[in-house]
Amino acid sequence: MSVVVAIKENGKIYIGADSQVTRGGTRTTLKNPNNYKVWKVLGADNCLMASVGDLRDANVVRLMDSLVTDYDVYRDCIGFDFVVKKVIPEIVGELAKYNLLKEPERIDMLNSSFLFAYKDKLWVINADRAVIEVEDYVAIGSGSDQAIGSLLSTEGENPKTRIIKAIKSSATSDIYVDYPIILTDTEDTTFTIINKEEIEDGNNQNQNKTKRSTSAQ
Repeated sequence: MSVVVAIKENGKIYIGADSQVTRGGTRTTLKNPNNYKVWKVLGADNCLMASVGDLRDANVVRLMDSLVTDYDVYRDCIGFDFVVKKVIPEIVGELAKYNLLKEPERIDMLNSSFLFAYKDKLWVINADRAVIEVEDYVAIGSGSDQAIGSLLSTEGENPKTRIIKAIKSSATSDIYVDYPIILTDTEDTTFTIINKEEIEDGNNQNQNKTKRSTSAQ
């Protein structure tokens, strides 16, 4: 599994993801941008998606050019109804082409959960296709419990700092979550890579500052 964290603040959505995938007893670090767990939606500005679960699902969905067709028409009305009635059917239809749906008794389940973010709006798409609109922050994936606990304790801090702390918390205790951390937001949709060493160096510098301040008193 994985962890993806998103925060709604400052008129945009901040998203961060870890970079580990696991198959059987082996794990791989995703360093190529084509493999990031968060990506820009094709054909739409200020629009991001992220996923946890099956890597093959992410491969297929990230290359879809039909999620937001006729962007110039839809860009002012992308909302809850749009996600429920258009985005989900498009995802399900595309995954079905590649036989990537589960088959329980009542409904074809997805093997993954997704985040869909547009400008200052954020939705979770669960494996059962249920949609939740998020008003503050959310975390999905195997490391989500640790991430949410961190987010609860960092309210009021910088959004990117909160995401880094949340994913660090997940990576510390969840064997399926690891560095580097990939950060982006819906305003510029560029990607920043945060390695474990950078976080540790920052912590050491803060500790040294604290020691110096204590010594000076």
